[in-house]
Amino acid sequence: MTNNTRLASLDWEDVRVFTALARQRTVAATAQALQTSPTAILKRLDRLESALGYPLFTRNAGRLGLTRAGAAALSDAAQMEMAACSLVQKRPAGVP
Repeated sequence: MTNNTRLASLDWEDVRVFTALARQRTVAATAQALQTSPTAILKRLDRLESALGYPLFTRNAGRLGLTRAGAAALSDAAQMEMAACSLVQKRPAGVP
């Protein structure tokens, strides 16, 4: 898969779920925090890992740990999240 194809297949909601999952460390807690189902969380994680081409988490007895690649991706995802928040909060001069 080329970089352009991977970029086109990225979904912001998948990235948002990834950052929440990295903070919460369990699928159940993430689902509760995002008011969705654990199945939806896992589907989004699978879709993001597939789009990126590498695993973001290790799975062990219901708990998740970031892989090295996941830790690096989390840094980028957190920057994306901050940029998205900034984009929403900014209003150009003269726009009501």
